[in-house]
Amino acid sequence: MGLQCLKIIVHGQVQGVGFRYGTLQIANRLTITGTVQNLSDGTVKIIAEGNHSSLEKFIHLIKTGLTPFARVANLQIEELPPYHYQLFMIK
Repeated sequence: MGLQCLKIIVHGQVQGVGFRYGTLQIANRLTITGTVQNLSDGTVKIIAEGNHSSLEKFIHLIKTGLTPFARVANLQIEELPPYHYQLFMIK
C-alpha cells in the first residue's frame, strides 16, 4: 500500500513529560514524516505519514507512552489525504 496520512489526537498525561521528543525519535526510526504539537486542551496532535506497516508500529509505540512519565489514555485516529511531508518535526 502507498503513502498514508493519519491525524492522531493523544489523550492522557502527555504534556510536560517528553512525549513530543519521544514521538520524534520513534517517527525518525520508522521513517515516518509529519508533525507533533501540544494543544491547549492538554492533548497532543500528531500528523503521521508513512506506509501502513510503519504507521501500525508507530501507533503501537505511541500507546505505550514513550517515556516513563507519559500515560496515554486514548487515541483518536482520523485518516487524512497525504500531504507529502519531507521530515518529522515538533511544532
